[in-house]
Amino acid sequence: MTRIQPRETVVLAGDVASLAAWYRETLGFRTVREFTDGFHYVNLETDTGIRLGIASAAEMGVAPGDRSSNTVVLQFQVGDVKAFLAGVEAGGGRVTLTPTRNEKDGFWFGGFADPEGNPFWVVDENCP
Repeated sequence: MTRIQPRETVVLAGDVASLAAWYRETLGFRTVREFTDGFHYVNLETDTGIRLGIASAAEMGVAPGDRSSNTVVLQFQVGDVKAFLAGVEAGGGRVTLTPTRNEKDGFWFGGFADPEGNPFWVVDENCP
């Protein structure tokens, strides 16, 4: 069997530059590599090793629809879900699931969408 190795998750965007800037300014990603000749693609990464790619939806032949109906959702872990989601909202994202405490398992969770509507989940470090 072929060995599978991790790469970045790719988010298709209507405006690659603006969405990449949002991930840098709001979520703390940094640009690792950027391609603008022939196609538009930005490699982003956090200090904790989360890798994300932003590609042009149009160049990939994709016309994004209702992104809240995505069947694949990225999930991030943060120290303080409430503070994180407040920062997302202040930065132009949208909170889709207000911070909620799972009393049974003792952790906080919530959800948000980036400015183009791509959905994400967020949990704290106590999530099993």
